[in-house]
Amino acid sequence: MGSLNCEVCMRKGTLLIVDDEEQLIENVMLLLEPYAERILSAPNGKEGLEVLKNEDVQCVICDIRMPVMDGIHLIREVRRSGNEVPFIFYTAHGDPSLMKEAIKYGAFDFLDKPELLNLEDIVQRGLAHGFKVQSDTDDPSSGDFVSEYQKILNSSKKEDS
Repeated sequence: MGSLNCEVCMRKGTLLIVDDEEQLIENVMLLLEPYAERILSAPNGKEGLEVLKNEDVQCVICDIRMPVMDGIHLIREVRRSGNEVPFIFYTAHGDPSLMKEAIKYGAFDFLDKPELLNLEDIVQRGLAHGFKVQSDTDDPSSGDFVSEYQKILNSSKKEDS
């Protein structure tokens, strides 16, 4: 997998993985360990929300369907609190209506489970964007790699303007 060549992308931030599958969290943590300073996890959206209230997180990888609080409710609550942290939805349920709902709340990107291809690149872009959001400069499509989902998200945002 390639890495991005930009100064902001080289910064390691905090990543939060919100998923009810413990084995998946462990696998993703191992895969992404070189790219993040810290990797936190939560088994559902409610606990993920608590982490986001108490920690400085630059990027979230989130399942959509989980018990207690799903990913759509989580991103909605996070946005209501004014937090624009990038959300990468990693889900086996690529339901178009759920994806459209996630886009409405500013989803950064999507990946289909169990595919890990390009996860490192997308997370590096997500972390870099998280630092940019925190410093009030906003260009979500910067970087060498732009996923197909990111292209769709960007075109959707332009159409809504």
